[in-house]
Amino acid sequence: MDSFITQSVAAITGDTASGAVEIAEKSADLMLRIIQDDQRSAPNGLRERLLGVGWALIDAHPTMAPLINLVNGLLWRLDLPVEQADACQVISEVVTDFKRKLHIHEAAIAETALRLIPEDSQILTNGRSTTVRAALRHAMRAGRRFSVICTEGRPMCEGRAMAAELAASGIPVTLVIDALAISLVERSQLVLIGADHLGDHGLVNKVGTYGIALAASVTKVPVYALCGSEKFLPPGYSPPAQSPWGVDQVWAEAPTTVKITNFHFDTTPLHTLAGIVTEQGIQPTVGIEAWLAATRLHPALQGRSLVLGRS
Repeated sequence: MDSFITQSVAAITGDTASGAVEIAEKSADLMLRIIQDDQRSAPNGLRERLLGVGWALIDAHPTMAPLINLVNGLLWRLDLPVEQADACQVISEVVTDFKRKLHIHEAAIAETALRLIPEDSQILTNGRSTTVRAALRHAMRAGRRFSVICTEGRPMCEGRAMAAELAASGIPVTLVIDALAISLVERSQLVLIGADHLGDHGLVNKVGTYGIALAASVTKVPVYALCGSEKFLPPGYSPPAQSPWGVDQVWAEAPTTVKITNFHFDTTPLHTLAGIVTEQGIQPTVGIEAWLAATRLHPALQGRSLVLGRS
């Protein structure tokens, strides 16, 4: 790996602030760079290089389904017969199409979400999702009047960035500490959340999402996940068991007698959601299950032991 590729991999693997779509797009750009550098490589050599970089990125972000789907799509395409001279062009087209669909899906989801946002409403969101951000900006441009409550998203506090980005777009925003969000659900008319991935086990998102969904079910406030199909985990890919992240993120000088558990993600059962907004509209759980069943996981991405978290 040349120094640029090595540095790029390190930057993406160390990125704890960007959302799943942003990580996938950065990874796609890196794959394009690898393809450009491997113009004379045989298809098998290119495949191994892409797989090696792909695993390095997946190891760092094992729950981010768009990244997994990007590598999955590349591997399936490389399995098809292709002349050596055409391999780079073919794979470049796959990556470029993947990036294009990310933006097309985001726009389609924003248009569907517009129908869910009542006039003069208060919307609550958790963490930082570029898909939710795009939907709220689209609603604002469409003339819809609303305000947003953003949670801080500790320990990394991605919600601060989300609040600043929405405020810069002219949307009235209130940033609240995470523990306050549950009591504010009943004062809201809608909860919109993003997703790192969705599978038959549920929807994985910033920790605190499950608690918000439970509070919303009690207060009858609808919760919608904005989740394009690039965030659907292919059946056969086993999400890693979550292990705690560094204690320094919570309390750097904690007494040795105090045990600290620091999780960044939780899993929300799909039945707690009013619906899942995809590029094909609002889908019920049964529709999502059929969609998942039609996705194939490449054998190269099966059977790998991963651990979610940092020590």
